[in-house]
Amino acid sequence: MTRQLRQYQSERHAQTREQMAQAIVMLERLGVIDFNGHVSVRVSNRDILINSGASVRSAISESDFISVDLQGAALDSDAPAPPAELPMHLAVYAARPDVHAIVHGHPLYSTILSGAGHEYAVVMPQGALLDGSPVFPSAASIDESGIAEEMVRALGDAPALLLQAHGVVVTGANLLEAWARAVYLELNCERQVLAIPLGGMSKLPDPLVACFKEKLARRNLLEKCWEYYRGRFAMV
Repeated sequence: MTRQLRQYQSERHAQTREQMAQAIVMLERLGVIDFNGHVSVRVSNRDILINSGASVRSAISESDFISVDLQGAALDSDAPAPPAELPMHLAVYAARPDVHAIVHGHPLYSTILSGAGHEYAVVMPQGALLDGSPVFPSAASIDESGIAEEMVRALGDAPALLLQAHGVVVTGANLLEAWARAVYLELNCERQVLAIPLGGMSKLPDPLVACFKEKLARRNLLEKCWEYYRGRFAMV
């Protein structure tokens, strides 16, 4: 590896770490991630970045991210240990070449919805970007290859998976998409849960869902959401 290539990779990692730190700060303040939860990014076809298991999500820094290969081995001998649910991320990346970023959190409303035995239904426009997200019928930690493979089969080619009474696994073609999908998933589930005492909300019609999928997936709209929360949390 040439010196210039190593420098380029180091700069790229630094930029990605900065973006991941911002993503986790916003997700923590939105309640998508709590004292647990993790964000990973596929940096190349050889390695991923992920926040360490011991990282304090409410005070995350760029030094809290570690690089591991696609078999889970740390690429820096001095790095802190990865989260216990690293197998979750590795299994998704192995099965889904379209996925380059993953968010796993324990958001309140998504967890209540799945724990109460309800399926995800699109009830708001942005929720269309998570249409077809199934429920994995287990609250177990995805910390071993066997259950990780079961989880991936349940995920299929969906954008996200609700883990029953546990949390969510949200995928994206990049960090921005995975982050925005995680935010939209929880907002949609919040509306579903709050509407249950009123008789529930009707799922948006399929033609409208298809329309929203196309129109609301545009990068500029995902960036608008990102910048809104950056401003709201005084990160600009």
